[in-house]
Amino acid sequence: MLATNTSYLDPRLIAEGLPHPDRFIGLHFFSPANVMKLLEIVPTPTTSPETLATGFALARQLGKIPVQAGICDGFIGNRILKRYRAEAETLVRDGTPIAAVDAAMRAHGFAMGPFEAQDLGGLDIAYLQREGARASGQDAPETLGDILVRAGRKGQKTGGGWYDYAPGDRTPKPSDTTAGLLAGRITAGPTLTAEGIASRLTGAMAAEGKAILEEGIALKPSDIDLVEVHGYGYPRWRGGPMFAAEG
Repeated sequence: MLATNTSYLDPRLIAEGLPHPDRFIGLHFFSPANVMKLLEIVPTPTTSPETLATGFALARQLGKIPVQAGICDGFIGNRILKRYRAEAETLVRDGTPIAAVDAAMRAHGFAMGPFEAQDLGGLDIAYLQREGARASGQDAPETLGDILVRAGRKGQKTGGGWYDYAPGDRTPKPSDTTAGLLAGRITAGPTLTAEGIASRLTGAMAAEGKAILEEGIALKPSDIDLVEVHGYGYPRWRGGPMFAAEG
């Protein structure tokens, strides 16, 4: 077998020209791979049933939770993450404080909110993906995160992203610099409760999950919930965004 860990490149293009494309498959591990349980298994149209079965068997040997995913930008998990982050930015554009969004998602059961998580992983990762899309002629509207990255604020590794960070301290502090950079993009809107914020964000995840199902990228709603719980920290006692939407 030859497998790729990509989450954004098209596996079909990677497989082009291989002498045995039937033995090629996508195995998308989640960072940190030695800790995270999720493994998205992404067959191409030429992947053989034996190769697909081998991918699932390997996941079992590694103690992972495998979920089959179709091919699209970001597969299941990162596609929903993109929608989640976009909705979080919409709340901020409408006047909800960054810290209030993060606090609401922690109260909902997440280990950290969307902006804290971006600061931890680095804002430049998604920024570079958007820049690549723009370079290829795709429509990738500017995000608030783009503004921060262009100002040199890439998250904890640069001492500031959505929040400020003191040297040697990972505790996020509200940032006057970020507020100044984004001031012209934020308007006053209705004040949302923590429950209202969480409902907006989890509802956006469920809506994207519904589109993923309709396109055949996921085989069933429970697969999406498995991805979110085991790859993105969705509180497992809530079942996942699709389960919550049904309730």
